[in-house]
Amino acid sequence: MIKEVESKTIIHKHKKAFPVLQDVNIYRGCTIGCKYCFAQYSHYYLGLDNFFKDIIVKTNSAECLERELYKKRNSKEQIKIGGITDSYQHIEKKYLLMPKLLKVLKKYKIPIFLSTKSDLILRDLDLIKELAKVISVDVAVSISGIDEETAKIIEPGAPSPHKRIETLGQFTSFCRSTSLLNMPILPFLSDSIVELDKIFELTQKNNIDNLVTYPLHLRNKKVKNEFLNLIEIHFPEKVKRMVDLFDSSGNNEYYKELNRKIFSLRKKYDMFDEYLP
Repeated sequence: MIKEVESKTIIHKHKKAFPVLQDVNIYRGCTIGCKYCFAQYSHYYLGLDNFFKDIIVKTNSAECLERELYKKRNSKEQIKIGGITDSYQHIEKKYLLMPKLLKVLKKYKIPIFLSTKSDLILRDLDLIKELAKVISVDVAVSISGIDEETAKIIEPGAPSPHKRIETLGQFTSFCRSTSLLNMPILPFLSDSIVELDKIFELTQKNNIDNLVTYPLHLRNKKVKNEFLNLIEIHFPEKVKRMVDLFDSSGNNEYYKELNRKIFSLRKKYDMFDEYLP
C-alpha cells in the first residue's frame, strides 16, 4: 500500500543528537527492506503491519519545509535528511521529492547531514554540489557488511555494498565530510577481521573521510524475532550463537572483542576521525 498525505509539519526535533538534533523524513516506511531496521516499530503506532510495503508519502514535503524554515529564517541549525526512513528509496524515482527539498535548503542556506543506502542519490549529485557551495553538507552511506550474497538477504532493496561505497566516494571532493556507516555490524556474519579489514581498505581507497562502526542491537522484540527467523532460514549454522548473544546479559566479551578488532584496524589505516556535527 502506498498512501499519499499532506503533512502539517516536517522538521522533527530530538532531545539527543541523532547525530544532530533535528531531522526531516519525507516518507514513512521504507522499500529498501533492511531486516534489522530499528524504525519498524514506528509503523506499529500507526496500525500498519508492513514497514517495507506500507509506505506513506508526504507529497508536500518541500512546501512544508519552506513554511517552517521561513518562520525561523534566522536559524541555521543543521538538519538530518532521512533519519528514520531512506529519502532515496525506490519510490523516490516516481515522486521526485528530494530535488524540491534540496532547492528549499539551498534557498535558506541550511546545513544538512544526508544519510542513505541508495545510489539514487547520484541523480541529485549536481543539486547537492550546488548546496555545498553555500553551506556545509555531510553525506553518509551505510552498509552492514561487504559480502554481496549476505547483503541480498539482509538488505534486499539496497545496491551492493561495493556500489554504495563507490557512490559515497563521488561526494568527497565537494562535501564537508563523507562518512561510511558500517552500521550495524552483524554478529557472526560481517564481524570477521577479514571482512572488517576490507571495509577499511575500501573506505581509504575511495577517499572517504570517516568510517563509523556500530554493532547490531535488537531491542524491539518483534523485530528481533523476525530477524532471528530470517537467520534460521538462511544461516542455520549461525542462529544458535546469535540467539545466545541477544538473549544473554553476559555478552560484554563479544563487544569487547569486536572493539579490539576495530581499534586494531583504525591503527592500521590511521582512521580515527568520525563524523562530528
